[in-house]
Amino acid sequence: MDLRLLPYQPERDVYRLLGVPPSAGRAEIVSACRRLARAFHPDRNASERATEEMQVVNAVRSVLIDPRTRAEYDHARLTYLRQAALAQPGPGSAQQAQRPGSASRGGKELGRTARAAMTALLAGVRALPPGRCDDCSTWVQPEFRFCPACGARLRGAVPLVSPERS
Repeated sequence: MDLRLLPYQPERDVYRLLGVPPSAGRAEIVSACRRLARAFHPDRNASERATEEMQVVNAVRSVLIDPRTRAEYDHARLTYLRQAALAQPGPGSAQQAQRPGSASRGGKELGRTARAAMTALLAGVRALPPGRCDDCSTWVQPEFRFCPACGARLRGAVPLVSPERS
């Protein structure tokens, strides 16, 4: 895997760079890489950074085309997004911090209950045993979308945190 893409950072999200969803297939990824190559290739682009930009496009393509590196990247991406979602305060907490007396006691209890329920839900999901790939029967982690052994798309693989929140 190209170490320039790890650790995962939202500003270096390869799916956003290519303009494809994380569930994109191989053909869609290759098409997006070709589109970017037409724009950034040094033979067509006179920019001083054209070579650098083309190297990034090639690195992204190599990561997303290889099933194992894509699974590793997706795992790092989902781990980051999950941690970022847990670290973010709730929508009403900033308002309550500005106006301490404005929140009712019921609102605080509801926030605590919601946080406790979310924590219990995440703990339950993390405790799930890994699943098996339908094609090659390899054990895979629940958050994987693609099998690291054969590259097949896993059926029923749903991310714990949606990428739209980033």
